[in-house]
Amino acid sequence: MRGAIGTCLALVVFGLWGCGSSDGEASAGTVAPAAQEQAVAEAQESASGQEASARQVSYSSDVYPIFAAKCISCHHPTNAVEVILTDIFDPELGMINRPNTWKASSRPILVVPGDPDASALMLKIEETELELKVDGDPMPWAIPRLPSGELGTLRDWINDGAQNNAAFRGSIVRIFGDGVSLGSRGGRCAYCHHSDPGAYQPDLVDVFNPETGAVNVASYYGGLRIAPGDASSSVVYLRSSPTEIPPRLEPLMPQHYERLTPDELAAVREWIALGAQDN
Repeated sequence: MRGAIGTCLALVVFGLWGCGSSDGEASAGTVAPAAQEQAVAEAQESASGQEASARQVSYSSDVYPIFAAKCISCHHPTNAVEVILTDIFDPELGMINRPNTWKASSRPILVVPGDPDASALMLKIEETELELKVDGDPMPWAIPRLPSGELGTLRDWINDGAQNNAAFRGSIVRIFGDGVSLGSRGGRCAYCHHSDPGAYQPDLVDVFNPETGAVNVASYYGGLRIAPGDASSSVVYLRSSPTEIPPRLEPLMPQHYERLTPDELAAVREWIALGAQDN
């Protein structure tokens, strides 16, 4: 294509400059210098336009980094909704041409190659308000903070020794979550803090694991993730409390992901419009 464009440019320039009259003035049928410059500029603009139209959004370079930054911490292979963005092309758990898990949605397919407006993915990431029982929450999901009642329950459990007892199984598990369930059983923490490889530690699905869990396990920030008998020095508790978190432990948990920027939304939309390829 570039060779053909270059040939056309050469022919245009040769035709313009090879037919001038001997006295320096344009004779009948020749092109004036201003017109020559305009013709060359138009040819160059056309060539640039064709090159631009040939460029495509790359999944690996443009789209996957968006998912990695804002989506896959929850949409991992064992997540509750059985939709993964770690491998969007997976035929069983990915999104390409897969039925929407929200059965009543007006967009029954998660990603329709070539048609962003028919793709449930675009609805979830573009809209800011959705009917909860029809389409679920807009994505990325803003996981609610711990209310004061749950925060107090967590503090009391730690101060009482952080034991694997009825209080833990009845209340704390519901706060942390099990990493796979929706609704109240899903909690607020285990969507990201689970046992899968590459997940964020601590593993709050298996809180008592002596290596990857939280109780009596050293924190990256110093001290213990959960120090039995002392909530005020337990990193898990402090990072959950907006009134007690010291600056060195920020950000506050659960962490909220920002909505996709206009440029990110445009990249995903264009990638789908061009066929949602693995490129």
